[in-house]
Parts: sequence; structure tokens; C-alpha cells
Amino acid sequence: MSWFFHIDMDAFYASVEQALDPSLRNKPVIVGGRNGRGVVTSASYEARKFGIHSAMPGFRANKLCPHGIFLPNRHRLYSEYSHKVFAILRQYSPEVHAISIDEGVVDLTGTEKLLGPPLQTADRIIRHIEQELGLPSSGGVSSHRAVSKIAATLAKPQGLIFVDGGEEKNFLAPLPVELVPGVGPKTQKELLARGVRTIGDLLDCELGSRYLDLGDADHRERHHEHSIGNETTLDKPLKDIEHLERILWQLVEEVGGRLRRENYYARCLMVKIRYSDFHTITRSRTLSSPTCFDREIFETVKQLLRQHLAPDRAVRLLGVSASALQISGWQESLLDQNKRSSWHKLYQGIDHLREKYGDDAIGAAGPRKRRS
Repeated sequence: MSWFFHIDMDAFYASVEQALDPSLRNKPVIVGGRNGRGVVTSASYEARKFGIHSAMPGFRANKLCPHGIFLPNRHRLYSEYSHKVFAILRQYSPEVHAISIDEGVVDLTGTEKLLGPPLQTADRIIRHIEQELGLPSSGGVSSHRAVSKIAATLAKPQGLIFVDGGEEKNFLAPLPVELVPGVGPKTQKELLARGVRTIGDLLDCELGSRYLDLGDADHRERHHEHSIGNETTLDKPLKDIEHLERILWQLVEEVGGRLRRENYYARCLMVKIRYSDFHTITRSRTLSSPTCFDREIFETVKQLLRQHLAPDRAVRLLGVSASALQISGWQESLLDQNKRSSWHKLYQGIDHLREKYGDDAIGAAGPRKRRS
């Protein structure tokens, strides 16, 4: 039987800040949205009690929680901690699939003889991460990836739920249908109109396999070529293109920073759009010259977003990824070489200041809100 451990870091960015500064523990920590600008990227559970959530405008968060501790985004730092988390995960299985910077799936199939029962191993992993990095996490273990994700969602914060083989339907049946990945408010409303209120109802109707297929539990995802990406699920689906572009810019800064740290240039850029009804599209573009610069990456993925974003449809997830990675060495004109050298110096300075003072300290100009 296959076993999958879905691990989700709890309030990841805020938790990293609390781990580095113990004086922030048990306090409403809000990453991003400082001085009322930009959007919130992470909020501690203490801040969430006031209604703070990711993608919320900073001015709104400040009104809801004026005594909150607003901190700058430090994407380089969070990326480093993400690498540390996944390094720990790979100590327990060679099959680790990163879903995002703070969420992944560990395939524990076949590890029982070496590591013991999967539940015991998952608990050991969570404790290992907390002891070594000071970061809390939650998880779900089952024979099916989607079930493990739902279990991890229910377990938050700092919990672990195990669903034994053959018990998947009994576990899922009474749960609200909105817990199924991809069932957003619009889809939930449509399902309610059909009398579908629980996951059990969903599994019993003809639409069940569209959203949650419990068959083929032994299916393993194919390995993809190495790429660098970042995505975020929005707490509230959005339609406003300017708001989406500001979130897109934040994703680009993370991807560009990682490319430069790992000394890669990307020849292919992709944007991922998931709507509230779980319909997902990916659109990519191959560049004439590879890049690792935020501005060039953003201009490409912004065009892809604008060209392929369906009008009047709410977006619940945005993602950016860079692939076809290579090191420097392609042929360029002398003019392009000089331009690229200048950009290198610019971004080296930006990266240095971000590392020292935080990601909000400086950056190439991002998308601006249009004046009415």
C-alpha cells in the first residue's frame, strides 16, 4: 500500500520571524503590508484572530489589528528556511514533491521496514523540523495524496491526522465539501444547488470523480525537469487585475532571487492560474535570451496573465515558474552584454540590501496602482 505524508508549515513566513526572534512568539506578527502599502503575505495565528489573512491589503490589516507587528518580507530568508525544511524531508524519503515554498508531499511508501509505521515517521518528521528549525507544521497521512492534504488542513495548526487504508471514505464523508482542493465559493454554491453539502454527497454524485478521485491510490507523479517556481493560494478569490499583478510581482521577486542565488538563467517562463471553480491553466513563453532579472521575468509573465486571464472569473491561485535553466555562456551582441552586465550589478546591489535589511528595503519598481 502507498503512504503519503502531506506537510504544511504553519504561518510559514511569520513562524520563521518568530523562530529568529523569540520575543515575537505569541504575538500578532504580520509579514508584508507595512505602512498600509502592498499586501499581507503571512500572518501568525495570533494575528488571524483579528481577521488578518494573506493577500489582504496592508491598510485593511492595519485597521483590523493596529497593534500588530508588521514586518518586511524577507523572501531570501524564507527561501533558505524552505530549503532546510525540504532537506530534512529528504532524509526520510527520496520521493519528496514540493507543492510550494511551505508545503510538500513525502512519499513514505516502502519505508516501513527502515523507519517504522508511516504515522510514526510523520510525527518524527514534524518533531525534527520543530527541534532543528523552531518551526511548527501540520500534516496528514493516508494512502491518497488528496486525502492527506485534506487531513493536513483539518490538523492545522500543529496537528497530525492519520487516515488508515480503507477508511478514506468514512473519514471524508461528513466533512464539508469546501475542504476539497479546488472547491471555491462559486463551485460550492453550484454544488449546494445540487444538494451536495458534504464530501460524502460529492463522492456519491456523478461529479465526484471530477473533484476527488479516490481510485489509483498508487499513482506516482512523474518527475519534471528542474525548475524554480513559487505560487500562492489566495484566501479570497480575486478578479482585480491590478491586485493580481501586485501578487504576481511578489512571486516574481522570489523566483528571480532564487535564480540568482543558484546561478541560473531561465529560458522558459510560465504563469499558473487557478480559478475558484478549480479550473487551472498554465501558459508559458520561451525567451530569445535567458534571464534571471525580476523586471524581465515580470514583463513576460504579466503579458501571459493579461492575455489568458478569463474576464469576470475569480482567481484563487497564482503561480510563476522558470525552467529550461542554464548557466551563462550564450552568444550576445556587445550591446546586450553591456546591458546585462549593468543589470547584474544592479541586482547584486538589490540582493545585498534585501539580505541585510529585508525584501521591502529596496527593489526594482514593481507594478503601480493606476490613478483614477
